[in-house]
Amino acid sequence: MFERLPFGKRHDAGPNGEESALEPRAVRSVRKYLDAHAANLERAVRLDEKAERLEEAGIPSESARNRAERAHGEVLPGLTALRVSFFEASDQEGVYAFDQAVELLCPVFASRLLSDGYPR
Repeated sequence: MFERLPFGKRHDAGPNGEESALEPRAVRSVRKYLDAHAANLERAVRLDEKAERLEEAGIPSESARNRAERAHGEVLPGLTALRVSFFEASDQEGVYAFDQAVELLCPVFASRLLSDGYPR
């Protein structure tokens, strides 16, 4: 499932070696999104795990993979929109802080979010 960070915990340093002021805001925004969409997130992870189990057992199921992809597709647009808003508000530093927050709080969606073609 997705991990939760305790409030007040120091996050990874930004590219300049210091913690960005945007990081706590990014963590709060991502956590708020994850909490609001917990059922969809858990469903996407559960379906993805099922499809992977079937593939590892040598019984790949296209329908299981399609259900997992659809479930991910229900979650990613909101995360992508939130990521774009961070880019628009603060350029690269905001995107970096947002990507770090997603990687920490919900790593299963991080790689899919980063492969969307939006600014890095």
